[in-house]
Amino acid sequence: MPLAPSETNPLALLRQHWGHQQFRPGQEEIITAVLNGRDALALLPTGGGKSICFQVPALARPGICIVVSPLIALMRDQVENLRKRGIKAEAVFAGMSHQEIDQTLDNCVYSKEIKFLYVSPERLLTDLFRARLARMNVGLLAIDEAHCLSQWGYDFRPPYLRIAELRALLPATVPCIALTATATGQVRQDIVEKLSFRPGYGIFTQSFARPKLSYSVLHTEDKLRRLLEVLRGVGPGKTGIVYARTRRQAEDTAAWLVQQKLPAAAYHAGLPAEQRTRVQEAWLTDKTRIIVATNAFGMGIDKPDVRVVAHLDAPATLEAYYQEAGRAGRDGLYAFAVLLSGPADADSLRRQAQLAHPPPDVVRRVYQALANYSRTAVGGGELVAFDFDLGLFAETYRLKAVDAHHALKMLEQQGFVQLTEAVNQPARVQLISNQQDLYLFQVANAQHDLLIKALLRMYGGELFVGFQAISESALSRHLRQSTTDVVRQLRYLHTAGVLHYQPRRELPQAMFTTPRYDAPQLPLDERRLKAARQLTEQQTTAVIEYAASTTRCRQQLLLDYFAEPDAPACGVCDVCLARKKARQAPIDAAGLQAGLLELVRPAPLLPREVVARYPSTEAATVTAALRTLVELGKLVYAPDGRLGLK
Repeated sequence: MPLAPSETNPLALLRQHWGHQQFRPGQEEIITAVLNGRDALALLPTGGGKSICFQVPALARPGICIVVSPLIALMRDQVENLRKRGIKAEAVFAGMSHQEIDQTLDNCVYSKEIKFLYVSPERLLTDLFRARLARMNVGLLAIDEAHCLSQWGYDFRPPYLRIAELRALLPATVPCIALTATATGQVRQDIVEKLSFRPGYGIFTQSFARPKLSYSVLHTEDKLRRLLEVLRGVGPGKTGIVYARTRRQAEDTAAWLVQQKLPAAAYHAGLPAEQRTRVQEAWLTDKTRIIVATNAFGMGIDKPDVRVVAHLDAPATLEAYYQEAGRAGRDGLYAFAVLLSGPADADSLRRQAQLAHPPPDVVRRVYQALANYSRTAVGGGELVAFDFDLGLFAETYRLKAVDAHHALKMLEQQGFVQLTEAVNQPARVQLISNQQDLYLFQVANAQHDLLIKALLRMYGGELFVGFQAISESALSRHLRQSTTDVVRQLRYLHTAGVLHYQPRRELPQAMFTTPRYDAPQLPLDERRLKAARQLTEQQTTAVIEYAASTTRCRQQLLLDYFAEPDAPACGVCDVCLARKKARQAPIDAAGLQAGLLELVRPAPLLPREVVARYPSTEAATVTAALRTLVELGKLVYAPDGRLGLK
């Protein structure tokens, strides 16, 4: 049912569906602008309540809200959360069958109850979508993760550039709201231009400052030991996230933490879907204290009581670091964001930046390999998704996995392919026979009667209305048959036209976003390739400077990067605390050096063993004093790395 006039008050909607009594600072101003028909760019920090800014006005305005979102997992989370609140929402993304997309779009045309349609950007301007869009009563266009619009952003997605074309298909009265948590000044201007914002638009910003989030960079030669100190220092029973660069590093670190008696678990996209779900649920319900994850973890997960986010290595950009670190302390209480920095990290980041831009001949070779892998002929394959395993792909075509990964990213940025994250997509079924025909089929095909009855008993008459998620394993247990037999029967019933069956998917998906080119003629934009390389170099330099700085407030460095140049010092980062301590009790450098010389006089010690003899707050000072003593020639390194008297 459409909302009654009494149900269109924004505050009443907030209280009714979300249970909040008041809007957060800045939300109401954005919502009012959208309800007045103005285009809006909303820049809110991670955890700042961006979704409310388009979901509330969408409910208050007549018609459906089209939401463009780049991540399938995020889309599905938001759709599920809206449905839990009694709000009807749908989604269209890679991996859905043509029938399922067709039916979902039809529902959005004919049902006045559906208020949200989430769409991945590459689906926007397909003939199928355009045809249905013309018949939808669209009330609002929302662009989530809007930084993906900008070539100057850290996660550019070419399909986003076509959103302006979508706007041209909508009535001029339909406002557009773009939302992001990370945008430099250049990216903000790019978003406004690329979305063809109309006169009178508003840019609504909140400070990116997190007053109670303490940023620290800990320079160390033993990251695991320092990590253990950090996690233990936060206190028993507290929740944390540790970000690792690779899957192997995540698993090894989690195993080591368990050996140290900390309840930790690894999470990455290479784990089976059911295991990822178990790990995530155990962490969300506080059964596991620490989750050690690649950057596959965290997007769309709102756990407010995370007390520490530690990075074993710096991400490639400050945007990524700000987003990941910002998952700490969303409850407004003090929390810690810790970056562990090793002596070789800066050189490693520079090498990664170079590897991120393989030469055009490698990119074309990977493009050809992808065509072979998917068996896609020249001129075909546009928007046809297929399962994609990077490891198998690289091994099959004798490619270095790192080259394949970066070449595919470049192809994605140039708009030729689309990669999606691994999503635990359950099997889905819709009965397409009417009840009478289905009964006749059951009579004539007794071998399938039990499965059809089990489907109806377990999932009900909704199977006739639309696609419903099912579990092949639950059906097999109910029928006391093997899962293989159940899947075989479902495939037969699909072929026989009794039902539509979409098997479960766990692998990432890939697809060509244009008709496939002959690889030698692939029209790579060399100018954009050069610009992308320069942007990566700038982003890498910004990360290295952040990690190396010891004189400027960490939060000021981040805010300056995000076009907030005049922010006050936070007072809680490692630099601010060191400055405060120096004012309170000047360090006796000579006394400290003498104490260090006495400490190693009996026997040489590793630097970390020396540092461990002092409070963790003194670690940076002690490390600096050791360097000074080495430079003065009073201490020397032994071949085994220990420090002793000369």
